[in-house]
Amino acid sequence: MYYEVYIDIVFLTNLLMDYILLRLVGMLFRCRGSRKRYLLAAAVGALFSCFILYVQMDGFLPVVILLHGACAMGMLWLGCRLKKGSLLVKAMITMYLTAFLLGGLWEAVIAEGRMTWYVFLLLAAGSYLGLSALAYLSDSVRAQWKNIYPVTLSYQGKVQSAYGFYDTGNLWTDPISGMPVSVVRPELLEPMLSGELLDKLKHLNENPGEQESTELLRLKPRFLPCRTVGQAEGLMLAITLEDLCIHTPRDVVHVSGPVFALAFEPSALEKEYKVLLNSRLLH
Repeated sequence: MYYEVYIDIVFLTNLLMDYILLRLVGMLFRCRGSRKRYLLAAAVGALFSCFILYVQMDGFLPVVILLHGACAMGMLWLGCRLKKGSLLVKAMITMYLTAFLLGGLWEAVIAEGRMTWYVFLLLAAGSYLGLSALAYLSDSVRAQWKNIYPVTLSYQGKVQSAYGFYDTGNLWTDPISGMPVSVVRPELLEPMLSGELLDKLKHLNENPGEQESTELLRLKPRFLPCRTVGQAEGLMLAITLEDLCIHTPRDVVHVSGPVFALAFEPSALEKEYKVLLNSRLLH
């Protein structure tokens, strides 16, 4: 049995579906990729789908699977700017599970009916809006009941997204600049700061001469006095980044030149969030 395959239809269909999947994964993983990057990554995926159809590889199933995985990682790297290994793998699994879920849902809706362009676009729009609403609802529930907000940190053109806990008891301020001080796990900054730079910051107290480094000077490192519950007063190393965005259910709060204390030692920061937001940032 032979089928007529129109390569332009294959390209456009995959372009739209890959774009929707990438945008949904970007929402779930808090990526700040632009629409152009998402579209470019979707075009790469669509071209790959056309290539697989054109090249006969029936007897090379393992190779096809590896190529699909490599293409998915490339799309996520290009569109969502995901570079960390474990996070990239999680995003790839999420994208495939979402595609599988949508495919099964579409099959159930269409049943014996005919897939026309009108039906296809309607299902694509409905899937995108529905999953976007679920992601927004999830963030709203987190914010309302757990005081956990999506946050985005920026430094020298590099962006890192995570979740931050709104700590109502954190009124800590920088005595020099008067800026509110939040707390962050250093590993969250790895995509923005090199491992060597983080190591210098960790041992800055032992090697104060490192402060003359140009890279460190941009971060404005300084030790700030702090007091935690049940512990005596001590010092924590703080740095200044370029921008902080707190995504609340109502709007996005931008903080220019945010100050973060680095929690190198074990702290209250959990796996669900990597930042303790200062209560003054939202009021």
